[in-house]
Amino acid sequence: MRIREGEWGTLLFMVVAIIWLYRLLVLGDMKSDLYFDEAYYYNWAKHLDLGYYSKPPMLSLLIALTTKLFGDSIFAIKLGAELTYPITTLFIYLIAKELFNPRVAFYSALTFFTLPSVWLSSMIISTDTVLLLFWSAAFYFFIRAIRYDRWSDWIFAGVASGFGLLSKYNFILFLVSVVLTLVLMPKYRLYFRSTKLYTAILIAFVLFLPNLWWNYNNDFISFVHTKQISHIEDSWLHPNKFFEFFGAQFIVFGPILFGAFWYILLRDREFLRDERGLILFLFAIVMLGFIMVLSFLSRSFANWAAPTYIAATILVVAYLVLKGKVWLVWLSILLHTLLGVVFYNYHQIADALHIELTRKSDPYKRVLGWRDALHQIGDIWRERYPNTTLLATRRADVAEADYYLSTKTYIFNPRHEMENQYHMDRDLNEKKGEDFLLFRTLDEMGDLLPYFEKVGKVGKVVVPLYSDFNRTYYLFHCVGFKGY
Repeated sequence: MRIREGEWGTLLFMVVAIIWLYRLLVLGDMKSDLYFDEAYYYNWAKHLDLGYYSKPPMLSLLIALTTKLFGDSIFAIKLGAELTYPITTLFIYLIAKELFNPRVAFYSALTFFTLPSVWLSSMIISTDTVLLLFWSAAFYFFIRAIRYDRWSDWIFAGVASGFGLLSKYNFILFLVSVVLTLVLMPKYRLYFRSTKLYTAILIAFVLFLPNLWWNYNNDFISFVHTKQISHIEDSWLHPNKFFEFFGAQFIVFGPILFGAFWYILLRDREFLRDERGLILFLFAIVMLGFIMVLSFLSRSFANWAAPTYIAATILVVAYLVLKGKVWLVWLSILLHTLLGVVFYNYHQIADALHIELTRKSDPYKRVLGWRDALHQIGDIWRERYPNTTLLATRRADVAEADYYLSTKTYIFNPRHEMENQYHMDRDLNEKKGEDFLLFRTLDEMGDLLPYFEKVGKVGKVVVPLYSDFNRTYYLFHCVGFKGY
């Protein structure tokens, strides 16, 4: 069946809508608990600010919006991811249509919407959801700006860039890609003398300024954390970490697409000499190259290069479509969709095949057992120690307790570390003389004794998950906090 040029957008809408509704149904029926990072971000959304320990505020605003509209359920907290990815997909369609044609745009958008990383992150509310949204929007308006030089496109590019900086600090690499594009493409160098370019930059800076002000008043803690999490100062040269990160990209982007990306780069560079190919390459390789170098020098997580695949998806798909290899695009889409469906129904498939899952074979391990464990801890707390405050030693436990018990849990921090938002906002020294019920995964209390008048072990909570793993907590009644 021959599809007319004007029908590609309609077809994309129909296919994306079907996949999106399926994901919504899965999210609504999800049996797993809230991941501790999500619970952590939810707490931010309950206390809106211009910035937070590790991130700018855009994600907290999104969660605040969805929970304000739909309540504080896990579905509502995660809903922002489901709402942003279709919009990001629309921008990818528009970018590819602007650079190529509706056919390439259709395949690029559908390919992105079915990437393995998108299947996964559609069920997880994280900074990547808002980062990719504003990265794709800024990219689209930047392309239109340099092509048509309209004030509206430059202004929208500036606004999207400002929101991108408020989403995640690595958006700064988008601006590096912009500069490289203008430098390496002679026909666009004239924009270095354009008021419109600097107006867009000014708009982005003004939007980002409140977060800079917050950091200034908090010892630039977000930027200190960004440096610390990379471990760049700890050691030098880690080829094993590099290959670990590089190998993970075959999962994030998919084996066919990531392989094709490197084939274009190493074996068929003619495509990159085309203006369109070069722009896409620059907006892909800056982020990917930076994170690859970082992984070699210290470490990098697989998702850190996520914005790479906005441009890389269009680059690879356009190449394959124009080379007459659409079947590879379809193979990739079908493979990723199959993997996504299997992942979403992992437990049901394991049950049907009578496979006993273990802590190593279940990818959902990190999001199971929290609710039951915290409810048991909450029962003991309210029934036996109602006049105490909950206390924990790990960020994850504080976040989960706050969510599942609707309370304010404090964090034990005798070393005066500054490693999360709770260390900033919940100073235990403010509660000298008070009593606490502390829960932790360690069955020892020697490190607690110097800081309390009396400490006693009062219980144990065990939630069986697998034959080789239980979620276990030990409870301690800590009387009379002396202060640090």
